[in-house]
Amino acid sequence: MAEAGTEVSGELRIRRNSFFRARREAVSPVGDLEVEAGPRWSEREAERQIRMFLLRLAGDRPLAHRDDPIDFARENDILLLFGPDEEEAFAKLALRFPEETVAKWATLLAGGDRTEAFGPRSRAERRDEESIQESIKLGVRKRALTTMGFALIALLGFLGIRTALEEAPVDRSDRALRFAVTSQNRDLGNPADPEAPVTGGPPVAEPVLVVGLDRLVAVAAGDGAVEDRIRLRIDDGLLPVSSGSVSASVFEHRGGQVALVGPEGWVDAACVRASVVTEVLRPLDVVLFEAVGGSCPIGLAGRPAVATCQGASALILEIDIPQGEVDLVEGGIGWAEGIRISLEFKEPGWEALSLRGTIAVPSGAESVAIPSFGGERGDEITVDLGEGRTGTCTLG
Repeated sequence: MAEAGTEVSGELRIRRNSFFRARREAVSPVGDLEVEAGPRWSEREAERQIRMFLLRLAGDRPLAHRDDPIDFARENDILLLFGPDEEEAFAKLALRFPEETVAKWATLLAGGDRTEAFGPRSRAERRDEESIQESIKLGVRKRALTTMGFALIALLGFLGIRTALEEAPVDRSDRALRFAVTSQNRDLGNPADPEAPVTGGPPVAEPVLVVGLDRLVAVAAGDGAVEDRIRLRIDDGLLPVSSGSVSASVFEHRGGQVALVGPEGWVDAACVRASVVTEVLRPLDVVLFEAVGGSCPIGLAGRPAVATCQGASALILEIDIPQGEVDLVEGGIGWAEGIRISLEFKEPGWEALSLRGTIAVPSGAESVAIPSFGGERGDEITVDLGEGRTGTCTLG
């Protein structure tokens, strides 16, 4: 009678009865196994390679299927077929096993002691194993630190989003563009009458709210990525005006106004785009001025601008500059903190070509007010942006 705990199924008994009847070859069936050098396999690939090894080792013996290679080897008694030649061949595979797989099979083949599982090791082999184990430890530590880094970034992002959602927006009214005198407090005569004169002197700019249009944006036409077609310099004379020769500032006259001053005649074929933006460059109003049809490149966005004052050297355009906080349609609030202005040019061989500048309250500056100017329709006025930058235009 079988000892309790050692009973086996009838199927296993039949397989065991014929196990050693299979002819033993003089050469191990896995003796000629070659393993290409390379990085460690994944656990799934290692299991696939082990299963192929075991099948080759078992030969034509009847086998019972098991998903796990260790269960497969135990159920079919394949561990009994491991001798020195088979262990040496299996050791070649083990060089590419994940560390966890190496540990399991080393222990299994050594009967619980993995020290010499794949045969006695030389001193060099011991050093190699130590270096491999040290590399594995470093890799695990590196992976852990990377994981911790990603977790920290995610946590900071979550806390930042939660703070943004829970806390009220920071009041940035000190950085917002504000009028020195609002239209409601000015003597506009009859506000419903556009012909009514507006009190005040000529437009004299606030120095910190003056900007030269000197930032070149140039993208050559053609195929390929846009970043590969960006040009930092262009040929002299390509543009009708030189970099920085046109300057801009902001005023109040029946609402917000953008004033531009440049060399004589620059307005005649000008294409000007101006946009009032928040701190994160979210546009609140965008206007587009085209002196004559076809001056602007195709596809520029912006509502048609109304010219408050136009001449050969100066141009003033109406633009909406909200006062105080603005409720944004997408949610949240913002302030009018800057005006981006660009001269756009249409030249053959160029996808984009412009000179740009941004009017904004400088960081650290005390509250800065937008100056106002007066006059009535038909008046010729001189726009003074300081440092000799003046131009004339006629109020329309």
